[in-house]
Amino acid sequence: MKLVAALVMATLVATIVWLAAAVVRLENYHYANFLGACSQFNIKDPRERIEREACLEQAETRTSWAWHLLYGLKIL
Repeated sequence: MKLVAALVMATLVATIVWLAAAVVRLENYHYANFLGACSQFNIKDPRERIEREACLEQAETRTSWAWHLLYGLKIL
């Protein structure tokens, strides 16, 4: 019974970490877009839009992943 409980807890912790990583990634993208990062690309051109998406995904907008998590969860 203890093994099952430990396995369930490990699965829950792994799921929470995975979801937190997704929140951090999406909040970083959202904030970079909000700030106007990568605005040099023409979004009407499909090739430049793909480049802009890649640029926004690589943008670093805050000093720590923890800030993204706090803002993404609307704690701050």
